[in-house]
Amino acid sequence: MKKIAVQDGLEYLKEELEAIGYEIIDFTTGGFVDAIIYTDDYSGIEVFNNDTGGQNNGAILINARSKSTDEIIYIIEKRRYGGLFT
Repeated sequence: MKKIAVQDGLEYLKEELEAIGYEIIDFTTGGFVDAIIYTDDYSGIEVFNNDTGGQNNGAILINARSKSTDEIIYIIEKRRYGGLFT
C-alpha cells in the first residue's frame, strides 16, 4: 500500500484516495511517503523522507492545482507526470 501525504485543505482528495486503498498521512505526521500532494504553499514537506531508511526512491511531489483525481492517481502509480509532448 502506498503512503501519500496530502496537504490540509484537500480533504476531498484525501477521501477519494483513501477510498481506493492508499494510506493517507497527515502533513503534521511526517515519516516516509511515496508521494506528497500539495497546492501552492508546500511548507511542511521537510518532515517527510528525511532518513533514507532503505527506501530506493524519494517521494514524488504533486501539485494538485488544476489536476483531476485520475491525473493524480496516474502520477502516483507511474511516478511521473504526463508525456513530454502530451
